[in-house]
Amino acid sequence: MVECVICLEPAKKPVKLPCKHQFCGECFEGWRSKYVLSSESTEIFERTCPSCRAYIPPSKEQVSILKATKSMIQKYERDMEQNTPDYKQLCSDLKKIETQIGKDWDGVTVLEEEEPEQDVVMPGYIAHKRDLKTFMRWFNAANPARLDRANAKLPEEMRSMSLLTFAIMVPSHNIDLMRYLLLRGSNVNKKSDSGATPLSAVCEMGTSISAHLDSRQAVEAAKLLLSWGAEYDNDRGSMGSRECCVARARSQSNEELVSILQSELRGRRCELVNLTSQSEMNGRTCIVEEHLKSSNQYIVTVQGRKKEKIIVSPDNLKRRDQTPQDSDYYIEFNNGRFIRNDFDSKEDCQAFLSAMNKEVKQPTVDPNAEAKAEQAAADLLAELGIEDDVTEKKTETQPKGGKKSKNKKKGKKGKK
Repeated sequence: MVECVICLEPAKKPVKLPCKHQFCGECFEGWRSKYVLSSESTEIFERTCPSCRAYIPPSKEQVSILKATKSMIQKYERDMEQNTPDYKQLCSDLKKIETQIGKDWDGVTVLEEEEPEQDVVMPGYIAHKRDLKTFMRWFNAANPARLDRANAKLPEEMRSMSLLTFAIMVPSHNIDLMRYLLLRGSNVNKKSDSGATPLSAVCEMGTSISAHLDSRQAVEAAKLLLSWGAEYDNDRGSMGSRECCVARARSQSNEELVSILQSELRGRRCELVNLTSQSEMNGRTCIVEEHLKSSNQYIVTVQGRKKEKIIVSPDNLKRRDQTPQDSDYYIEFNNGRFIRNDFDSKEDCQAFLSAMNKEVKQPTVDPNAEAKAEQAAADLLAELGIEDDVTEKKTETQPKGGKKSKNKKKGKKGKK
């Protein structure tokens, strides 16, 4: 994973400069907006790499604006309209864009941005069937190096919902399947075409989307998503806003869910800090369960095998969202069921995964595989009732001598 030079974290939606340095898309745009257009005294920084100060060519968008502005100016000049306010404004805009691009531009090179990867689309028949085993066969058939099925989406006729939202619709296994997908990299905030997030889908309990969630499961699902960093949209009118989620939960008379959605910490995963009486707990992670209004304290469940409940103050909680690399549990799927393994620390969990990966053996070649495959095919044909057709085709391809010998035998039997 490439590290962003600005935030020193793994680069998200990386932008690669000609000098080979890479940055998060947001970090790079934030840096440019801070230094690029601030003043003439800092103009030099707007066109150089934050790391090595090498020249940064203009983006495709900047070049497009430059060409469009020049084209409009030429049109006004052809029409002899240089004295109009619009022409003067265009000239001012052209000067600004040329200043942003700089005199060093060769007129050809542009900043290459990473093309967004196309989402994998889950086949419609799997989405409609909502069968766990069918889904898992499809999901685990992917090559992790080539396909990101953890962030696949449903077909357009199903609003291009994320797999996390699909997991809510899987009968009896929805919560475990959500955990399984999150541990394999599912984006907890991935939106559907309608703007719905997995959290807003949970809040629609009782509708066709989440008909398989009762009130208790809706609370559990919401806490799970919040512990993994689910966020609300800032736009109050959007489906993923806090106001909209609360309104949907209230319409289902789920006051426990309403209380969680209105709280800043309930359901969140936090790190325990600054504990004096239980200093051995510092550094451990917990899930915030309940707010004690009278004392302004929280009941939390410490993650690990024991699942201890303790009471702490807000100052003892530091938000630490769950990630696949920072998790205290691991979910497996074996023999048609989910198996959960809990650990006292992320280090114990990573050690377990390393040991498990070492135990995975390369598949051996069965010398009888071809014969077994032929037998399986024959059994299937027999089951479908087309065995006679296969037998006839085989006899047609036999040598003529074989046929004569069979006819002679049959003739002798007839004479007898």
